[in-house]
Amino acid sequence: MRIDRIQFENFNCFAKREFRLAPRFNLVIGDNAAGKTTVLDGLAVGLGGLFLGFPAPAAARSIHRDEVRLQFYLHGETVTAEPQFPAAIHCEGEVAGHTGEWRRALTSFDGRTTRRAANWVRAAGNRLRHRIKAGQSAILPLVSYYGTGRLWVQLRQREVETLGPHSRFAGYLDCLNPASDEKRLVAWFKTQEIAAIQRKRPSATLEACRGAVLACVPEAKHVFFDVARDELMLRFAEQELPFSYLSDGFRNMLAIAADIAVRCATLNPALEADAARGTPGVVLVDEIDLHLHPKWQRRVVGDLLRAFPNVQFVATTHSPFVIQSLPSTAGVQLLNLDDPGATGFVNKSVEDITEEVQGIELPQRSRRYQDMLQTAKKYFALLEDANNATPAEKEQLKRRLDELILPFSDDPAYQAFLEMQRTAYGFNGEGR
Repeated sequence: MRIDRIQFENFNCFAKREFRLAPRFNLVIGDNAAGKTTVLDGLAVGLGGLFLGFPAPAAARSIHRDEVRLQFYLHGETVTAEPQFPAAIHCEGEVAGHTGEWRRALTSFDGRTTRRAANWVRAAGNRLRHRIKAGQSAILPLVSYYGTGRLWVQLRQREVETLGPHSRFAGYLDCLNPASDEKRLVAWFKTQEIAAIQRKRPSATLEACRGAVLACVPEAKHVFFDVARDELMLRFAEQELPFSYLSDGFRNMLAIAADIAVRCATLNPALEADAARGTPGVVLVDEIDLHLHPKWQRRVVGDLLRAFPNVQFVATTHSPFVIQSLPSTAGVQLLNLDDPGATGFVNKSVEDITEEVQGIELPQRSRRYQDMLQTAKKYFALLEDANNATPAEKEQLKRRLDELILPFSDDPAYQAFLEMQRTAYGFNGEGR
């Protein structure tokens, strides 16, 4: 499955907006409230159209009432907020080798998200469902969404238990829910480890998942479920740590990589060792740099592309290190919501990216340095005003000069320089 184009209409902050997506990696950037998460939520609605033709546990994602764009009007002194309908998501893409387009819309608060305009993708889902039900060979596409609360918003689960035989469609369980499902992930590893022990031979599927995880978690040597401890473990060069002991950065990346790999193995078990590399699909990741050290931010995109070569990724970020790391290859693009034309990032320094792409002035200098610079400019402007000031006005200027210099009183050189300028302008060192 792949999304080539998505159009938004009255969806959250977008009155009307369209994006064309690259087939491998799309990195969405923009200021806060620019609509980065809205892009992912709209894609989740579009991708969910596939599940209109699937049985449980796959569930189609509808347009929620609070996602309908509001238009604000001023009537006298009263502001009103009027919902704008229809709220709609229109997609073009590919499913199981066939291309088509579909649309899902909410036309009123009293209605449901429409299905008829999504007949093409629903029919594609139905064809896959019938083939799977009959036990025929078919590749199921991966669909998954990882939100910013993925470490903290846990889905309710019981104690870690082994998993019995299940439908291949179990690979879609809660796949469009941005919350985390770590316990089911751990249960899968436990089941596979015990099965391998009983068979007295390695599991190709389990080893493939291990490989995908290790490709995305630097410095890790082995990931496994310790039956004695009843915990998922990560082995480094000098120590082994339970999953629950890991830092947020390691837990975040391990959970994403492992969840993708496990879903691939569940959806397409016949691929065995090639499940992670052979499964196509779409993965959405909000704030891909979440909790990651800058060194890791510079490799996360490449790691995911190598571990899952048939998956289309759409991710958001605020990190210049992630932007800088985008490979200059076909199928990869930067989507700048603030300035669609500002796409250059190849061979740029982090400073260039933060200034030219992200719009941050003087990124080489600290915020305090810039405040000191602006204060000095204001200080000299006030001194210039003193030339023609009356004695009373000079007193007011003195107080204003003292107010400007006060926040930087811990920098004696800066303070002494400004006071020397004050004396030069005829204040005779009076005041501070």
